[in-house]
Amino acid sequence: MSMDYYILIGVGAALSVLGFFLKRMKEEIDLIKARNARLEINQARNHERINNLEKVVEDRRDDIKRLFELNK
Repeated sequence: MSMDYYILIGVGAALSVLGFFLKRMKEEIDLIKARNARLEINQARNHERINNLEKVVEDRRDDIKRLFELNK
């Protein structure tokens, strides 16, 4: 009977340690998910800015072409 008692204590301790590490890993994963979400938002924002800048640059190119055509 004493052997069963020690086995149960060992299993309990192992589960406790496993639970501790799983909880810590979950916290790290949640932190990484939050960082990833911020990076995705920033990347989408930068993509939209780049698209807007490309449009503005293309409009300016067209304006410059028209000015040169008018000067000829």
